[in-house]
Amino acid sequence: MPRPVPPPAAVVGWDQVLALRLARHSLAERTTPDRVVDVVRELVGLHAQVMSSAELQLAARIDGLRAADVREVLWEERRLVKAWSFRGTLHLLVPDDLVAYVSAAATRERWRDPAWLRYFDLSEADMEAVITATAEVLSDRPTTRADLADAIAARVRRPDLANVLRSGWGTFLGAPAQRGHLIFGPPAGRNVTFVKPSSWLGRPVAREERSPAEEPLDARAGMIARFLATFPGSSRDMIGRWWGAARAGLVTSAMARLPVDTAEIDVEGVRAWVRAEDVERVVEAPAFRGVRLLPGFDPFINELPRRVDSVLPVVHHDRVYRTAGWVTPLVLIDGTMAGTWEIGGGRRGVVSIKPWARWRGGARQELRAEVERLAAFLDRSLQVEIGSVLRR
Repeated sequence: MPRPVPPPAAVVGWDQVLALRLARHSLAERTTPDRVVDVVRELVGLHAQVMSSAELQLAARIDGLRAADVREVLWEERRLVKAWSFRGTLHLLVPDDLVAYVSAAATRERWRDPAWLRYFDLSEADMEAVITATAEVLSDRPTTRADLADAIAARVRRPDLANVLRSGWGTFLGAPAQRGHLIFGPPAGRNVTFVKPSSWLGRPVAREERSPAEEPLDARAGMIARFLATFPGSSRDMIGRWWGAARAGLVTSAMARLPVDTAEIDVEGVRAWVRAEDVERVVEAPAFRGVRLLPGFDPFINELPRRVDSVLPVVHHDRVYRTAGWVTPLVLIDGTMAGTWEIGGGRRGVVSIKPWARWRGGARQELRAEVERLAAFLDRSLQVEIGSVLRR
């Protein structure tokens, strides 16, 4: 006889869940430039496939921030790192989370798939040689991709690998990155560079550099627990999408070892998790009133439930979550996704807004204030152009 499913600890709407998330994301009440690193830590990383978008994600949460502040913390102070991590995409992480991710990802190396190896005409031995060579070649001196490719090919005595390593953005260098042997260094003009994490940060990062290294499942469970603090009301599928786990078992096994007490809640018919201490907070979360411009790939947008009308009108879903993983900037009004926006028009740019419905009184004036914040961060003039309501 099947075991009875216990009732949810609370039954709430997505509006309550998103209100608590807005507070945890420093979006309801913004914070100050001295907390750049804290914000990245609380969000468990920022999507940085497009670096300018990562900077805008921080600017949306921090009053008075400058792009130079982000670069200083990243490249000069080294209190943030840029690395391949969740979903195999680039993120800004705090060093502690880089170490945790390297441990957590140790049991899931996509390149070991025989089909992957056949497609690229490589063997496991080839990839292990590339990983070892990367660890030996890199140091705290930034090395361009071309120079790294040549050095690895020479070390493994495979000249043909040089061209392979120059192509496929993260296809091959993602393997040594996942092992903790490669992160991004400061750009050299238009060229990206790479450094050895332990040398750059002055601390062990790769598992073999640490004794003892954290057990992968415990590391994954710890990161999921922190994710739930900032993204309460996440279902198993949402956690898997954030992590990049194709198999549900990767989430289920980690959930059984969370270092915090959790509770299941019902969010408009979806079984989701919160930390036990957050059950009352999500029930009583005060509604947010205000206007926010969320940039592309913003974590608040990335981790929304998909195709839920009460969150984002389904008719507009494919305008936001586009092909090749592109995530469109959104206008948020009183906690509701209310339209899209983009910047165009050269130096004297235009912020083009496409609303999805009629807005409440005062929203347009608040939107202009948001554009002024954006212009100050970008240090450029921006005009506002609000189009007619886009219904389909």
